[in-house]
Amino acid sequence: MEERLKLVFPSEEYKEQMQEFVDEFRENEENVIYGSGSIEKVESFEEWLQKVNEDLSKEKSEAKGRVQAMQYLAVRKEDNKIIGVIQIRYRLNEHLYNLGGHIGDSIRPSERNKGYSTEMIGLALKEAKKLGIGNVLMTCDKENQASARTIIKNGGVLENEVENEGRITQRYWITLKKRFADGRNKSIDILEKDFRNMRIDNEEFNGNVSLLSIKKVRKEWYVDEENRCILANNYKWLEIYPDEKNYCLTVMYDEKEKIVEWYFDIARGVGEENGVPYEDDLYLDVVLVPDGRIHLLDEDELDDAYKKREINQKEFDMAYRVANEIIEKYQEKDNIEKLKDFSNKYLEKIKTSKSFE
Repeated sequence: MEERLKLVFPSEEYKEQMQEFVDEFRENEENVIYGSGSIEKVESFEEWLQKVNEDLSKEKSEAKGRVQAMQYLAVRKEDNKIIGVIQIRYRLNEHLYNLGGHIGDSIRPSERNKGYSTEMIGLALKEAKKLGIGNVLMTCDKENQASARTIIKNGGVLENEVENEGRITQRYWITLKKRFADGRNKSIDILEKDFRNMRIDNEEFNGNVSLLSIKKVRKEWYVDEENRCILANNYKWLEIYPDEKNYCLTVMYDEKEKIVEWYFDIARGVGEENGVPYEDDLYLDVVLVPDGRIHLLDEDELDDAYKKREINQKEFDMAYRVANEIIEKYQEKDNIEKLKDFSNKYLEKIKTSKSFE
């Protein structure tokens, strides 16, 4: 469905509209406009616009006791009318972690119950991902079931409820780190590809096995000090999603179907949407090269996410535990050979499965 809204940064162009917007809330006896950067508290539009611009700066916002934030107006495309406001906070302080979340939003009273909130949040999540936020916290009053539904429609998963001053706040997390096996969000450098997936349930393995056959790429990828190629024309990525495990495995094959490396993505979990497996990425990665070398990657990303409160202590510890278990296991050469045999076996199995003929 074509988007009806666009997000725009506030400017003088919208001064008169914003006054009407605020007046509508007051006439509806609503004294707080969530996600507006507290426009209801300032003396003038110019004062609010100055605050909005200051909040773009980490230094200026923190000097005022706030967090860095991006303010948007949700404007209807067909008539340029302001439908809502939405604010994205770059990180969480104690208050935001418990009650406010990364995103605050409001739809003007006259435009509610028309699906705009769901669309506005969806647009904001795209912007949050561009800002490098991997996991978004959104909150709402337990009594506000309409707000809860819009959060859930955008992928929100309820973590818990917090009581504050007699009110119950529900805390939902929306992951922006889902990575799908069909390559939809793996790389813009993959130009042509084929995808197939099969379910395996036997004594050896339970889970999904996918094959991404890469026909054409925009550019090749090289990694490691040896300039090892992991993406090129006619490469194959065999992707293994074991049930109830906190990782997925990508086996990268070159054009001659020789294994280049095994890439373990540590994950909160793995799942499936519309027949396509995915993993909810948890930053840490382990790379195993056929000659036995092992690399632990992206510790800085995990640490940064923890500092920004996008992951909790349990998830942080779990990521290292799973990564260390993988590293320890494949320090044994026999286990590398077993993994090689396993990988090649299921590559042939998915290639020759009758369901793909």
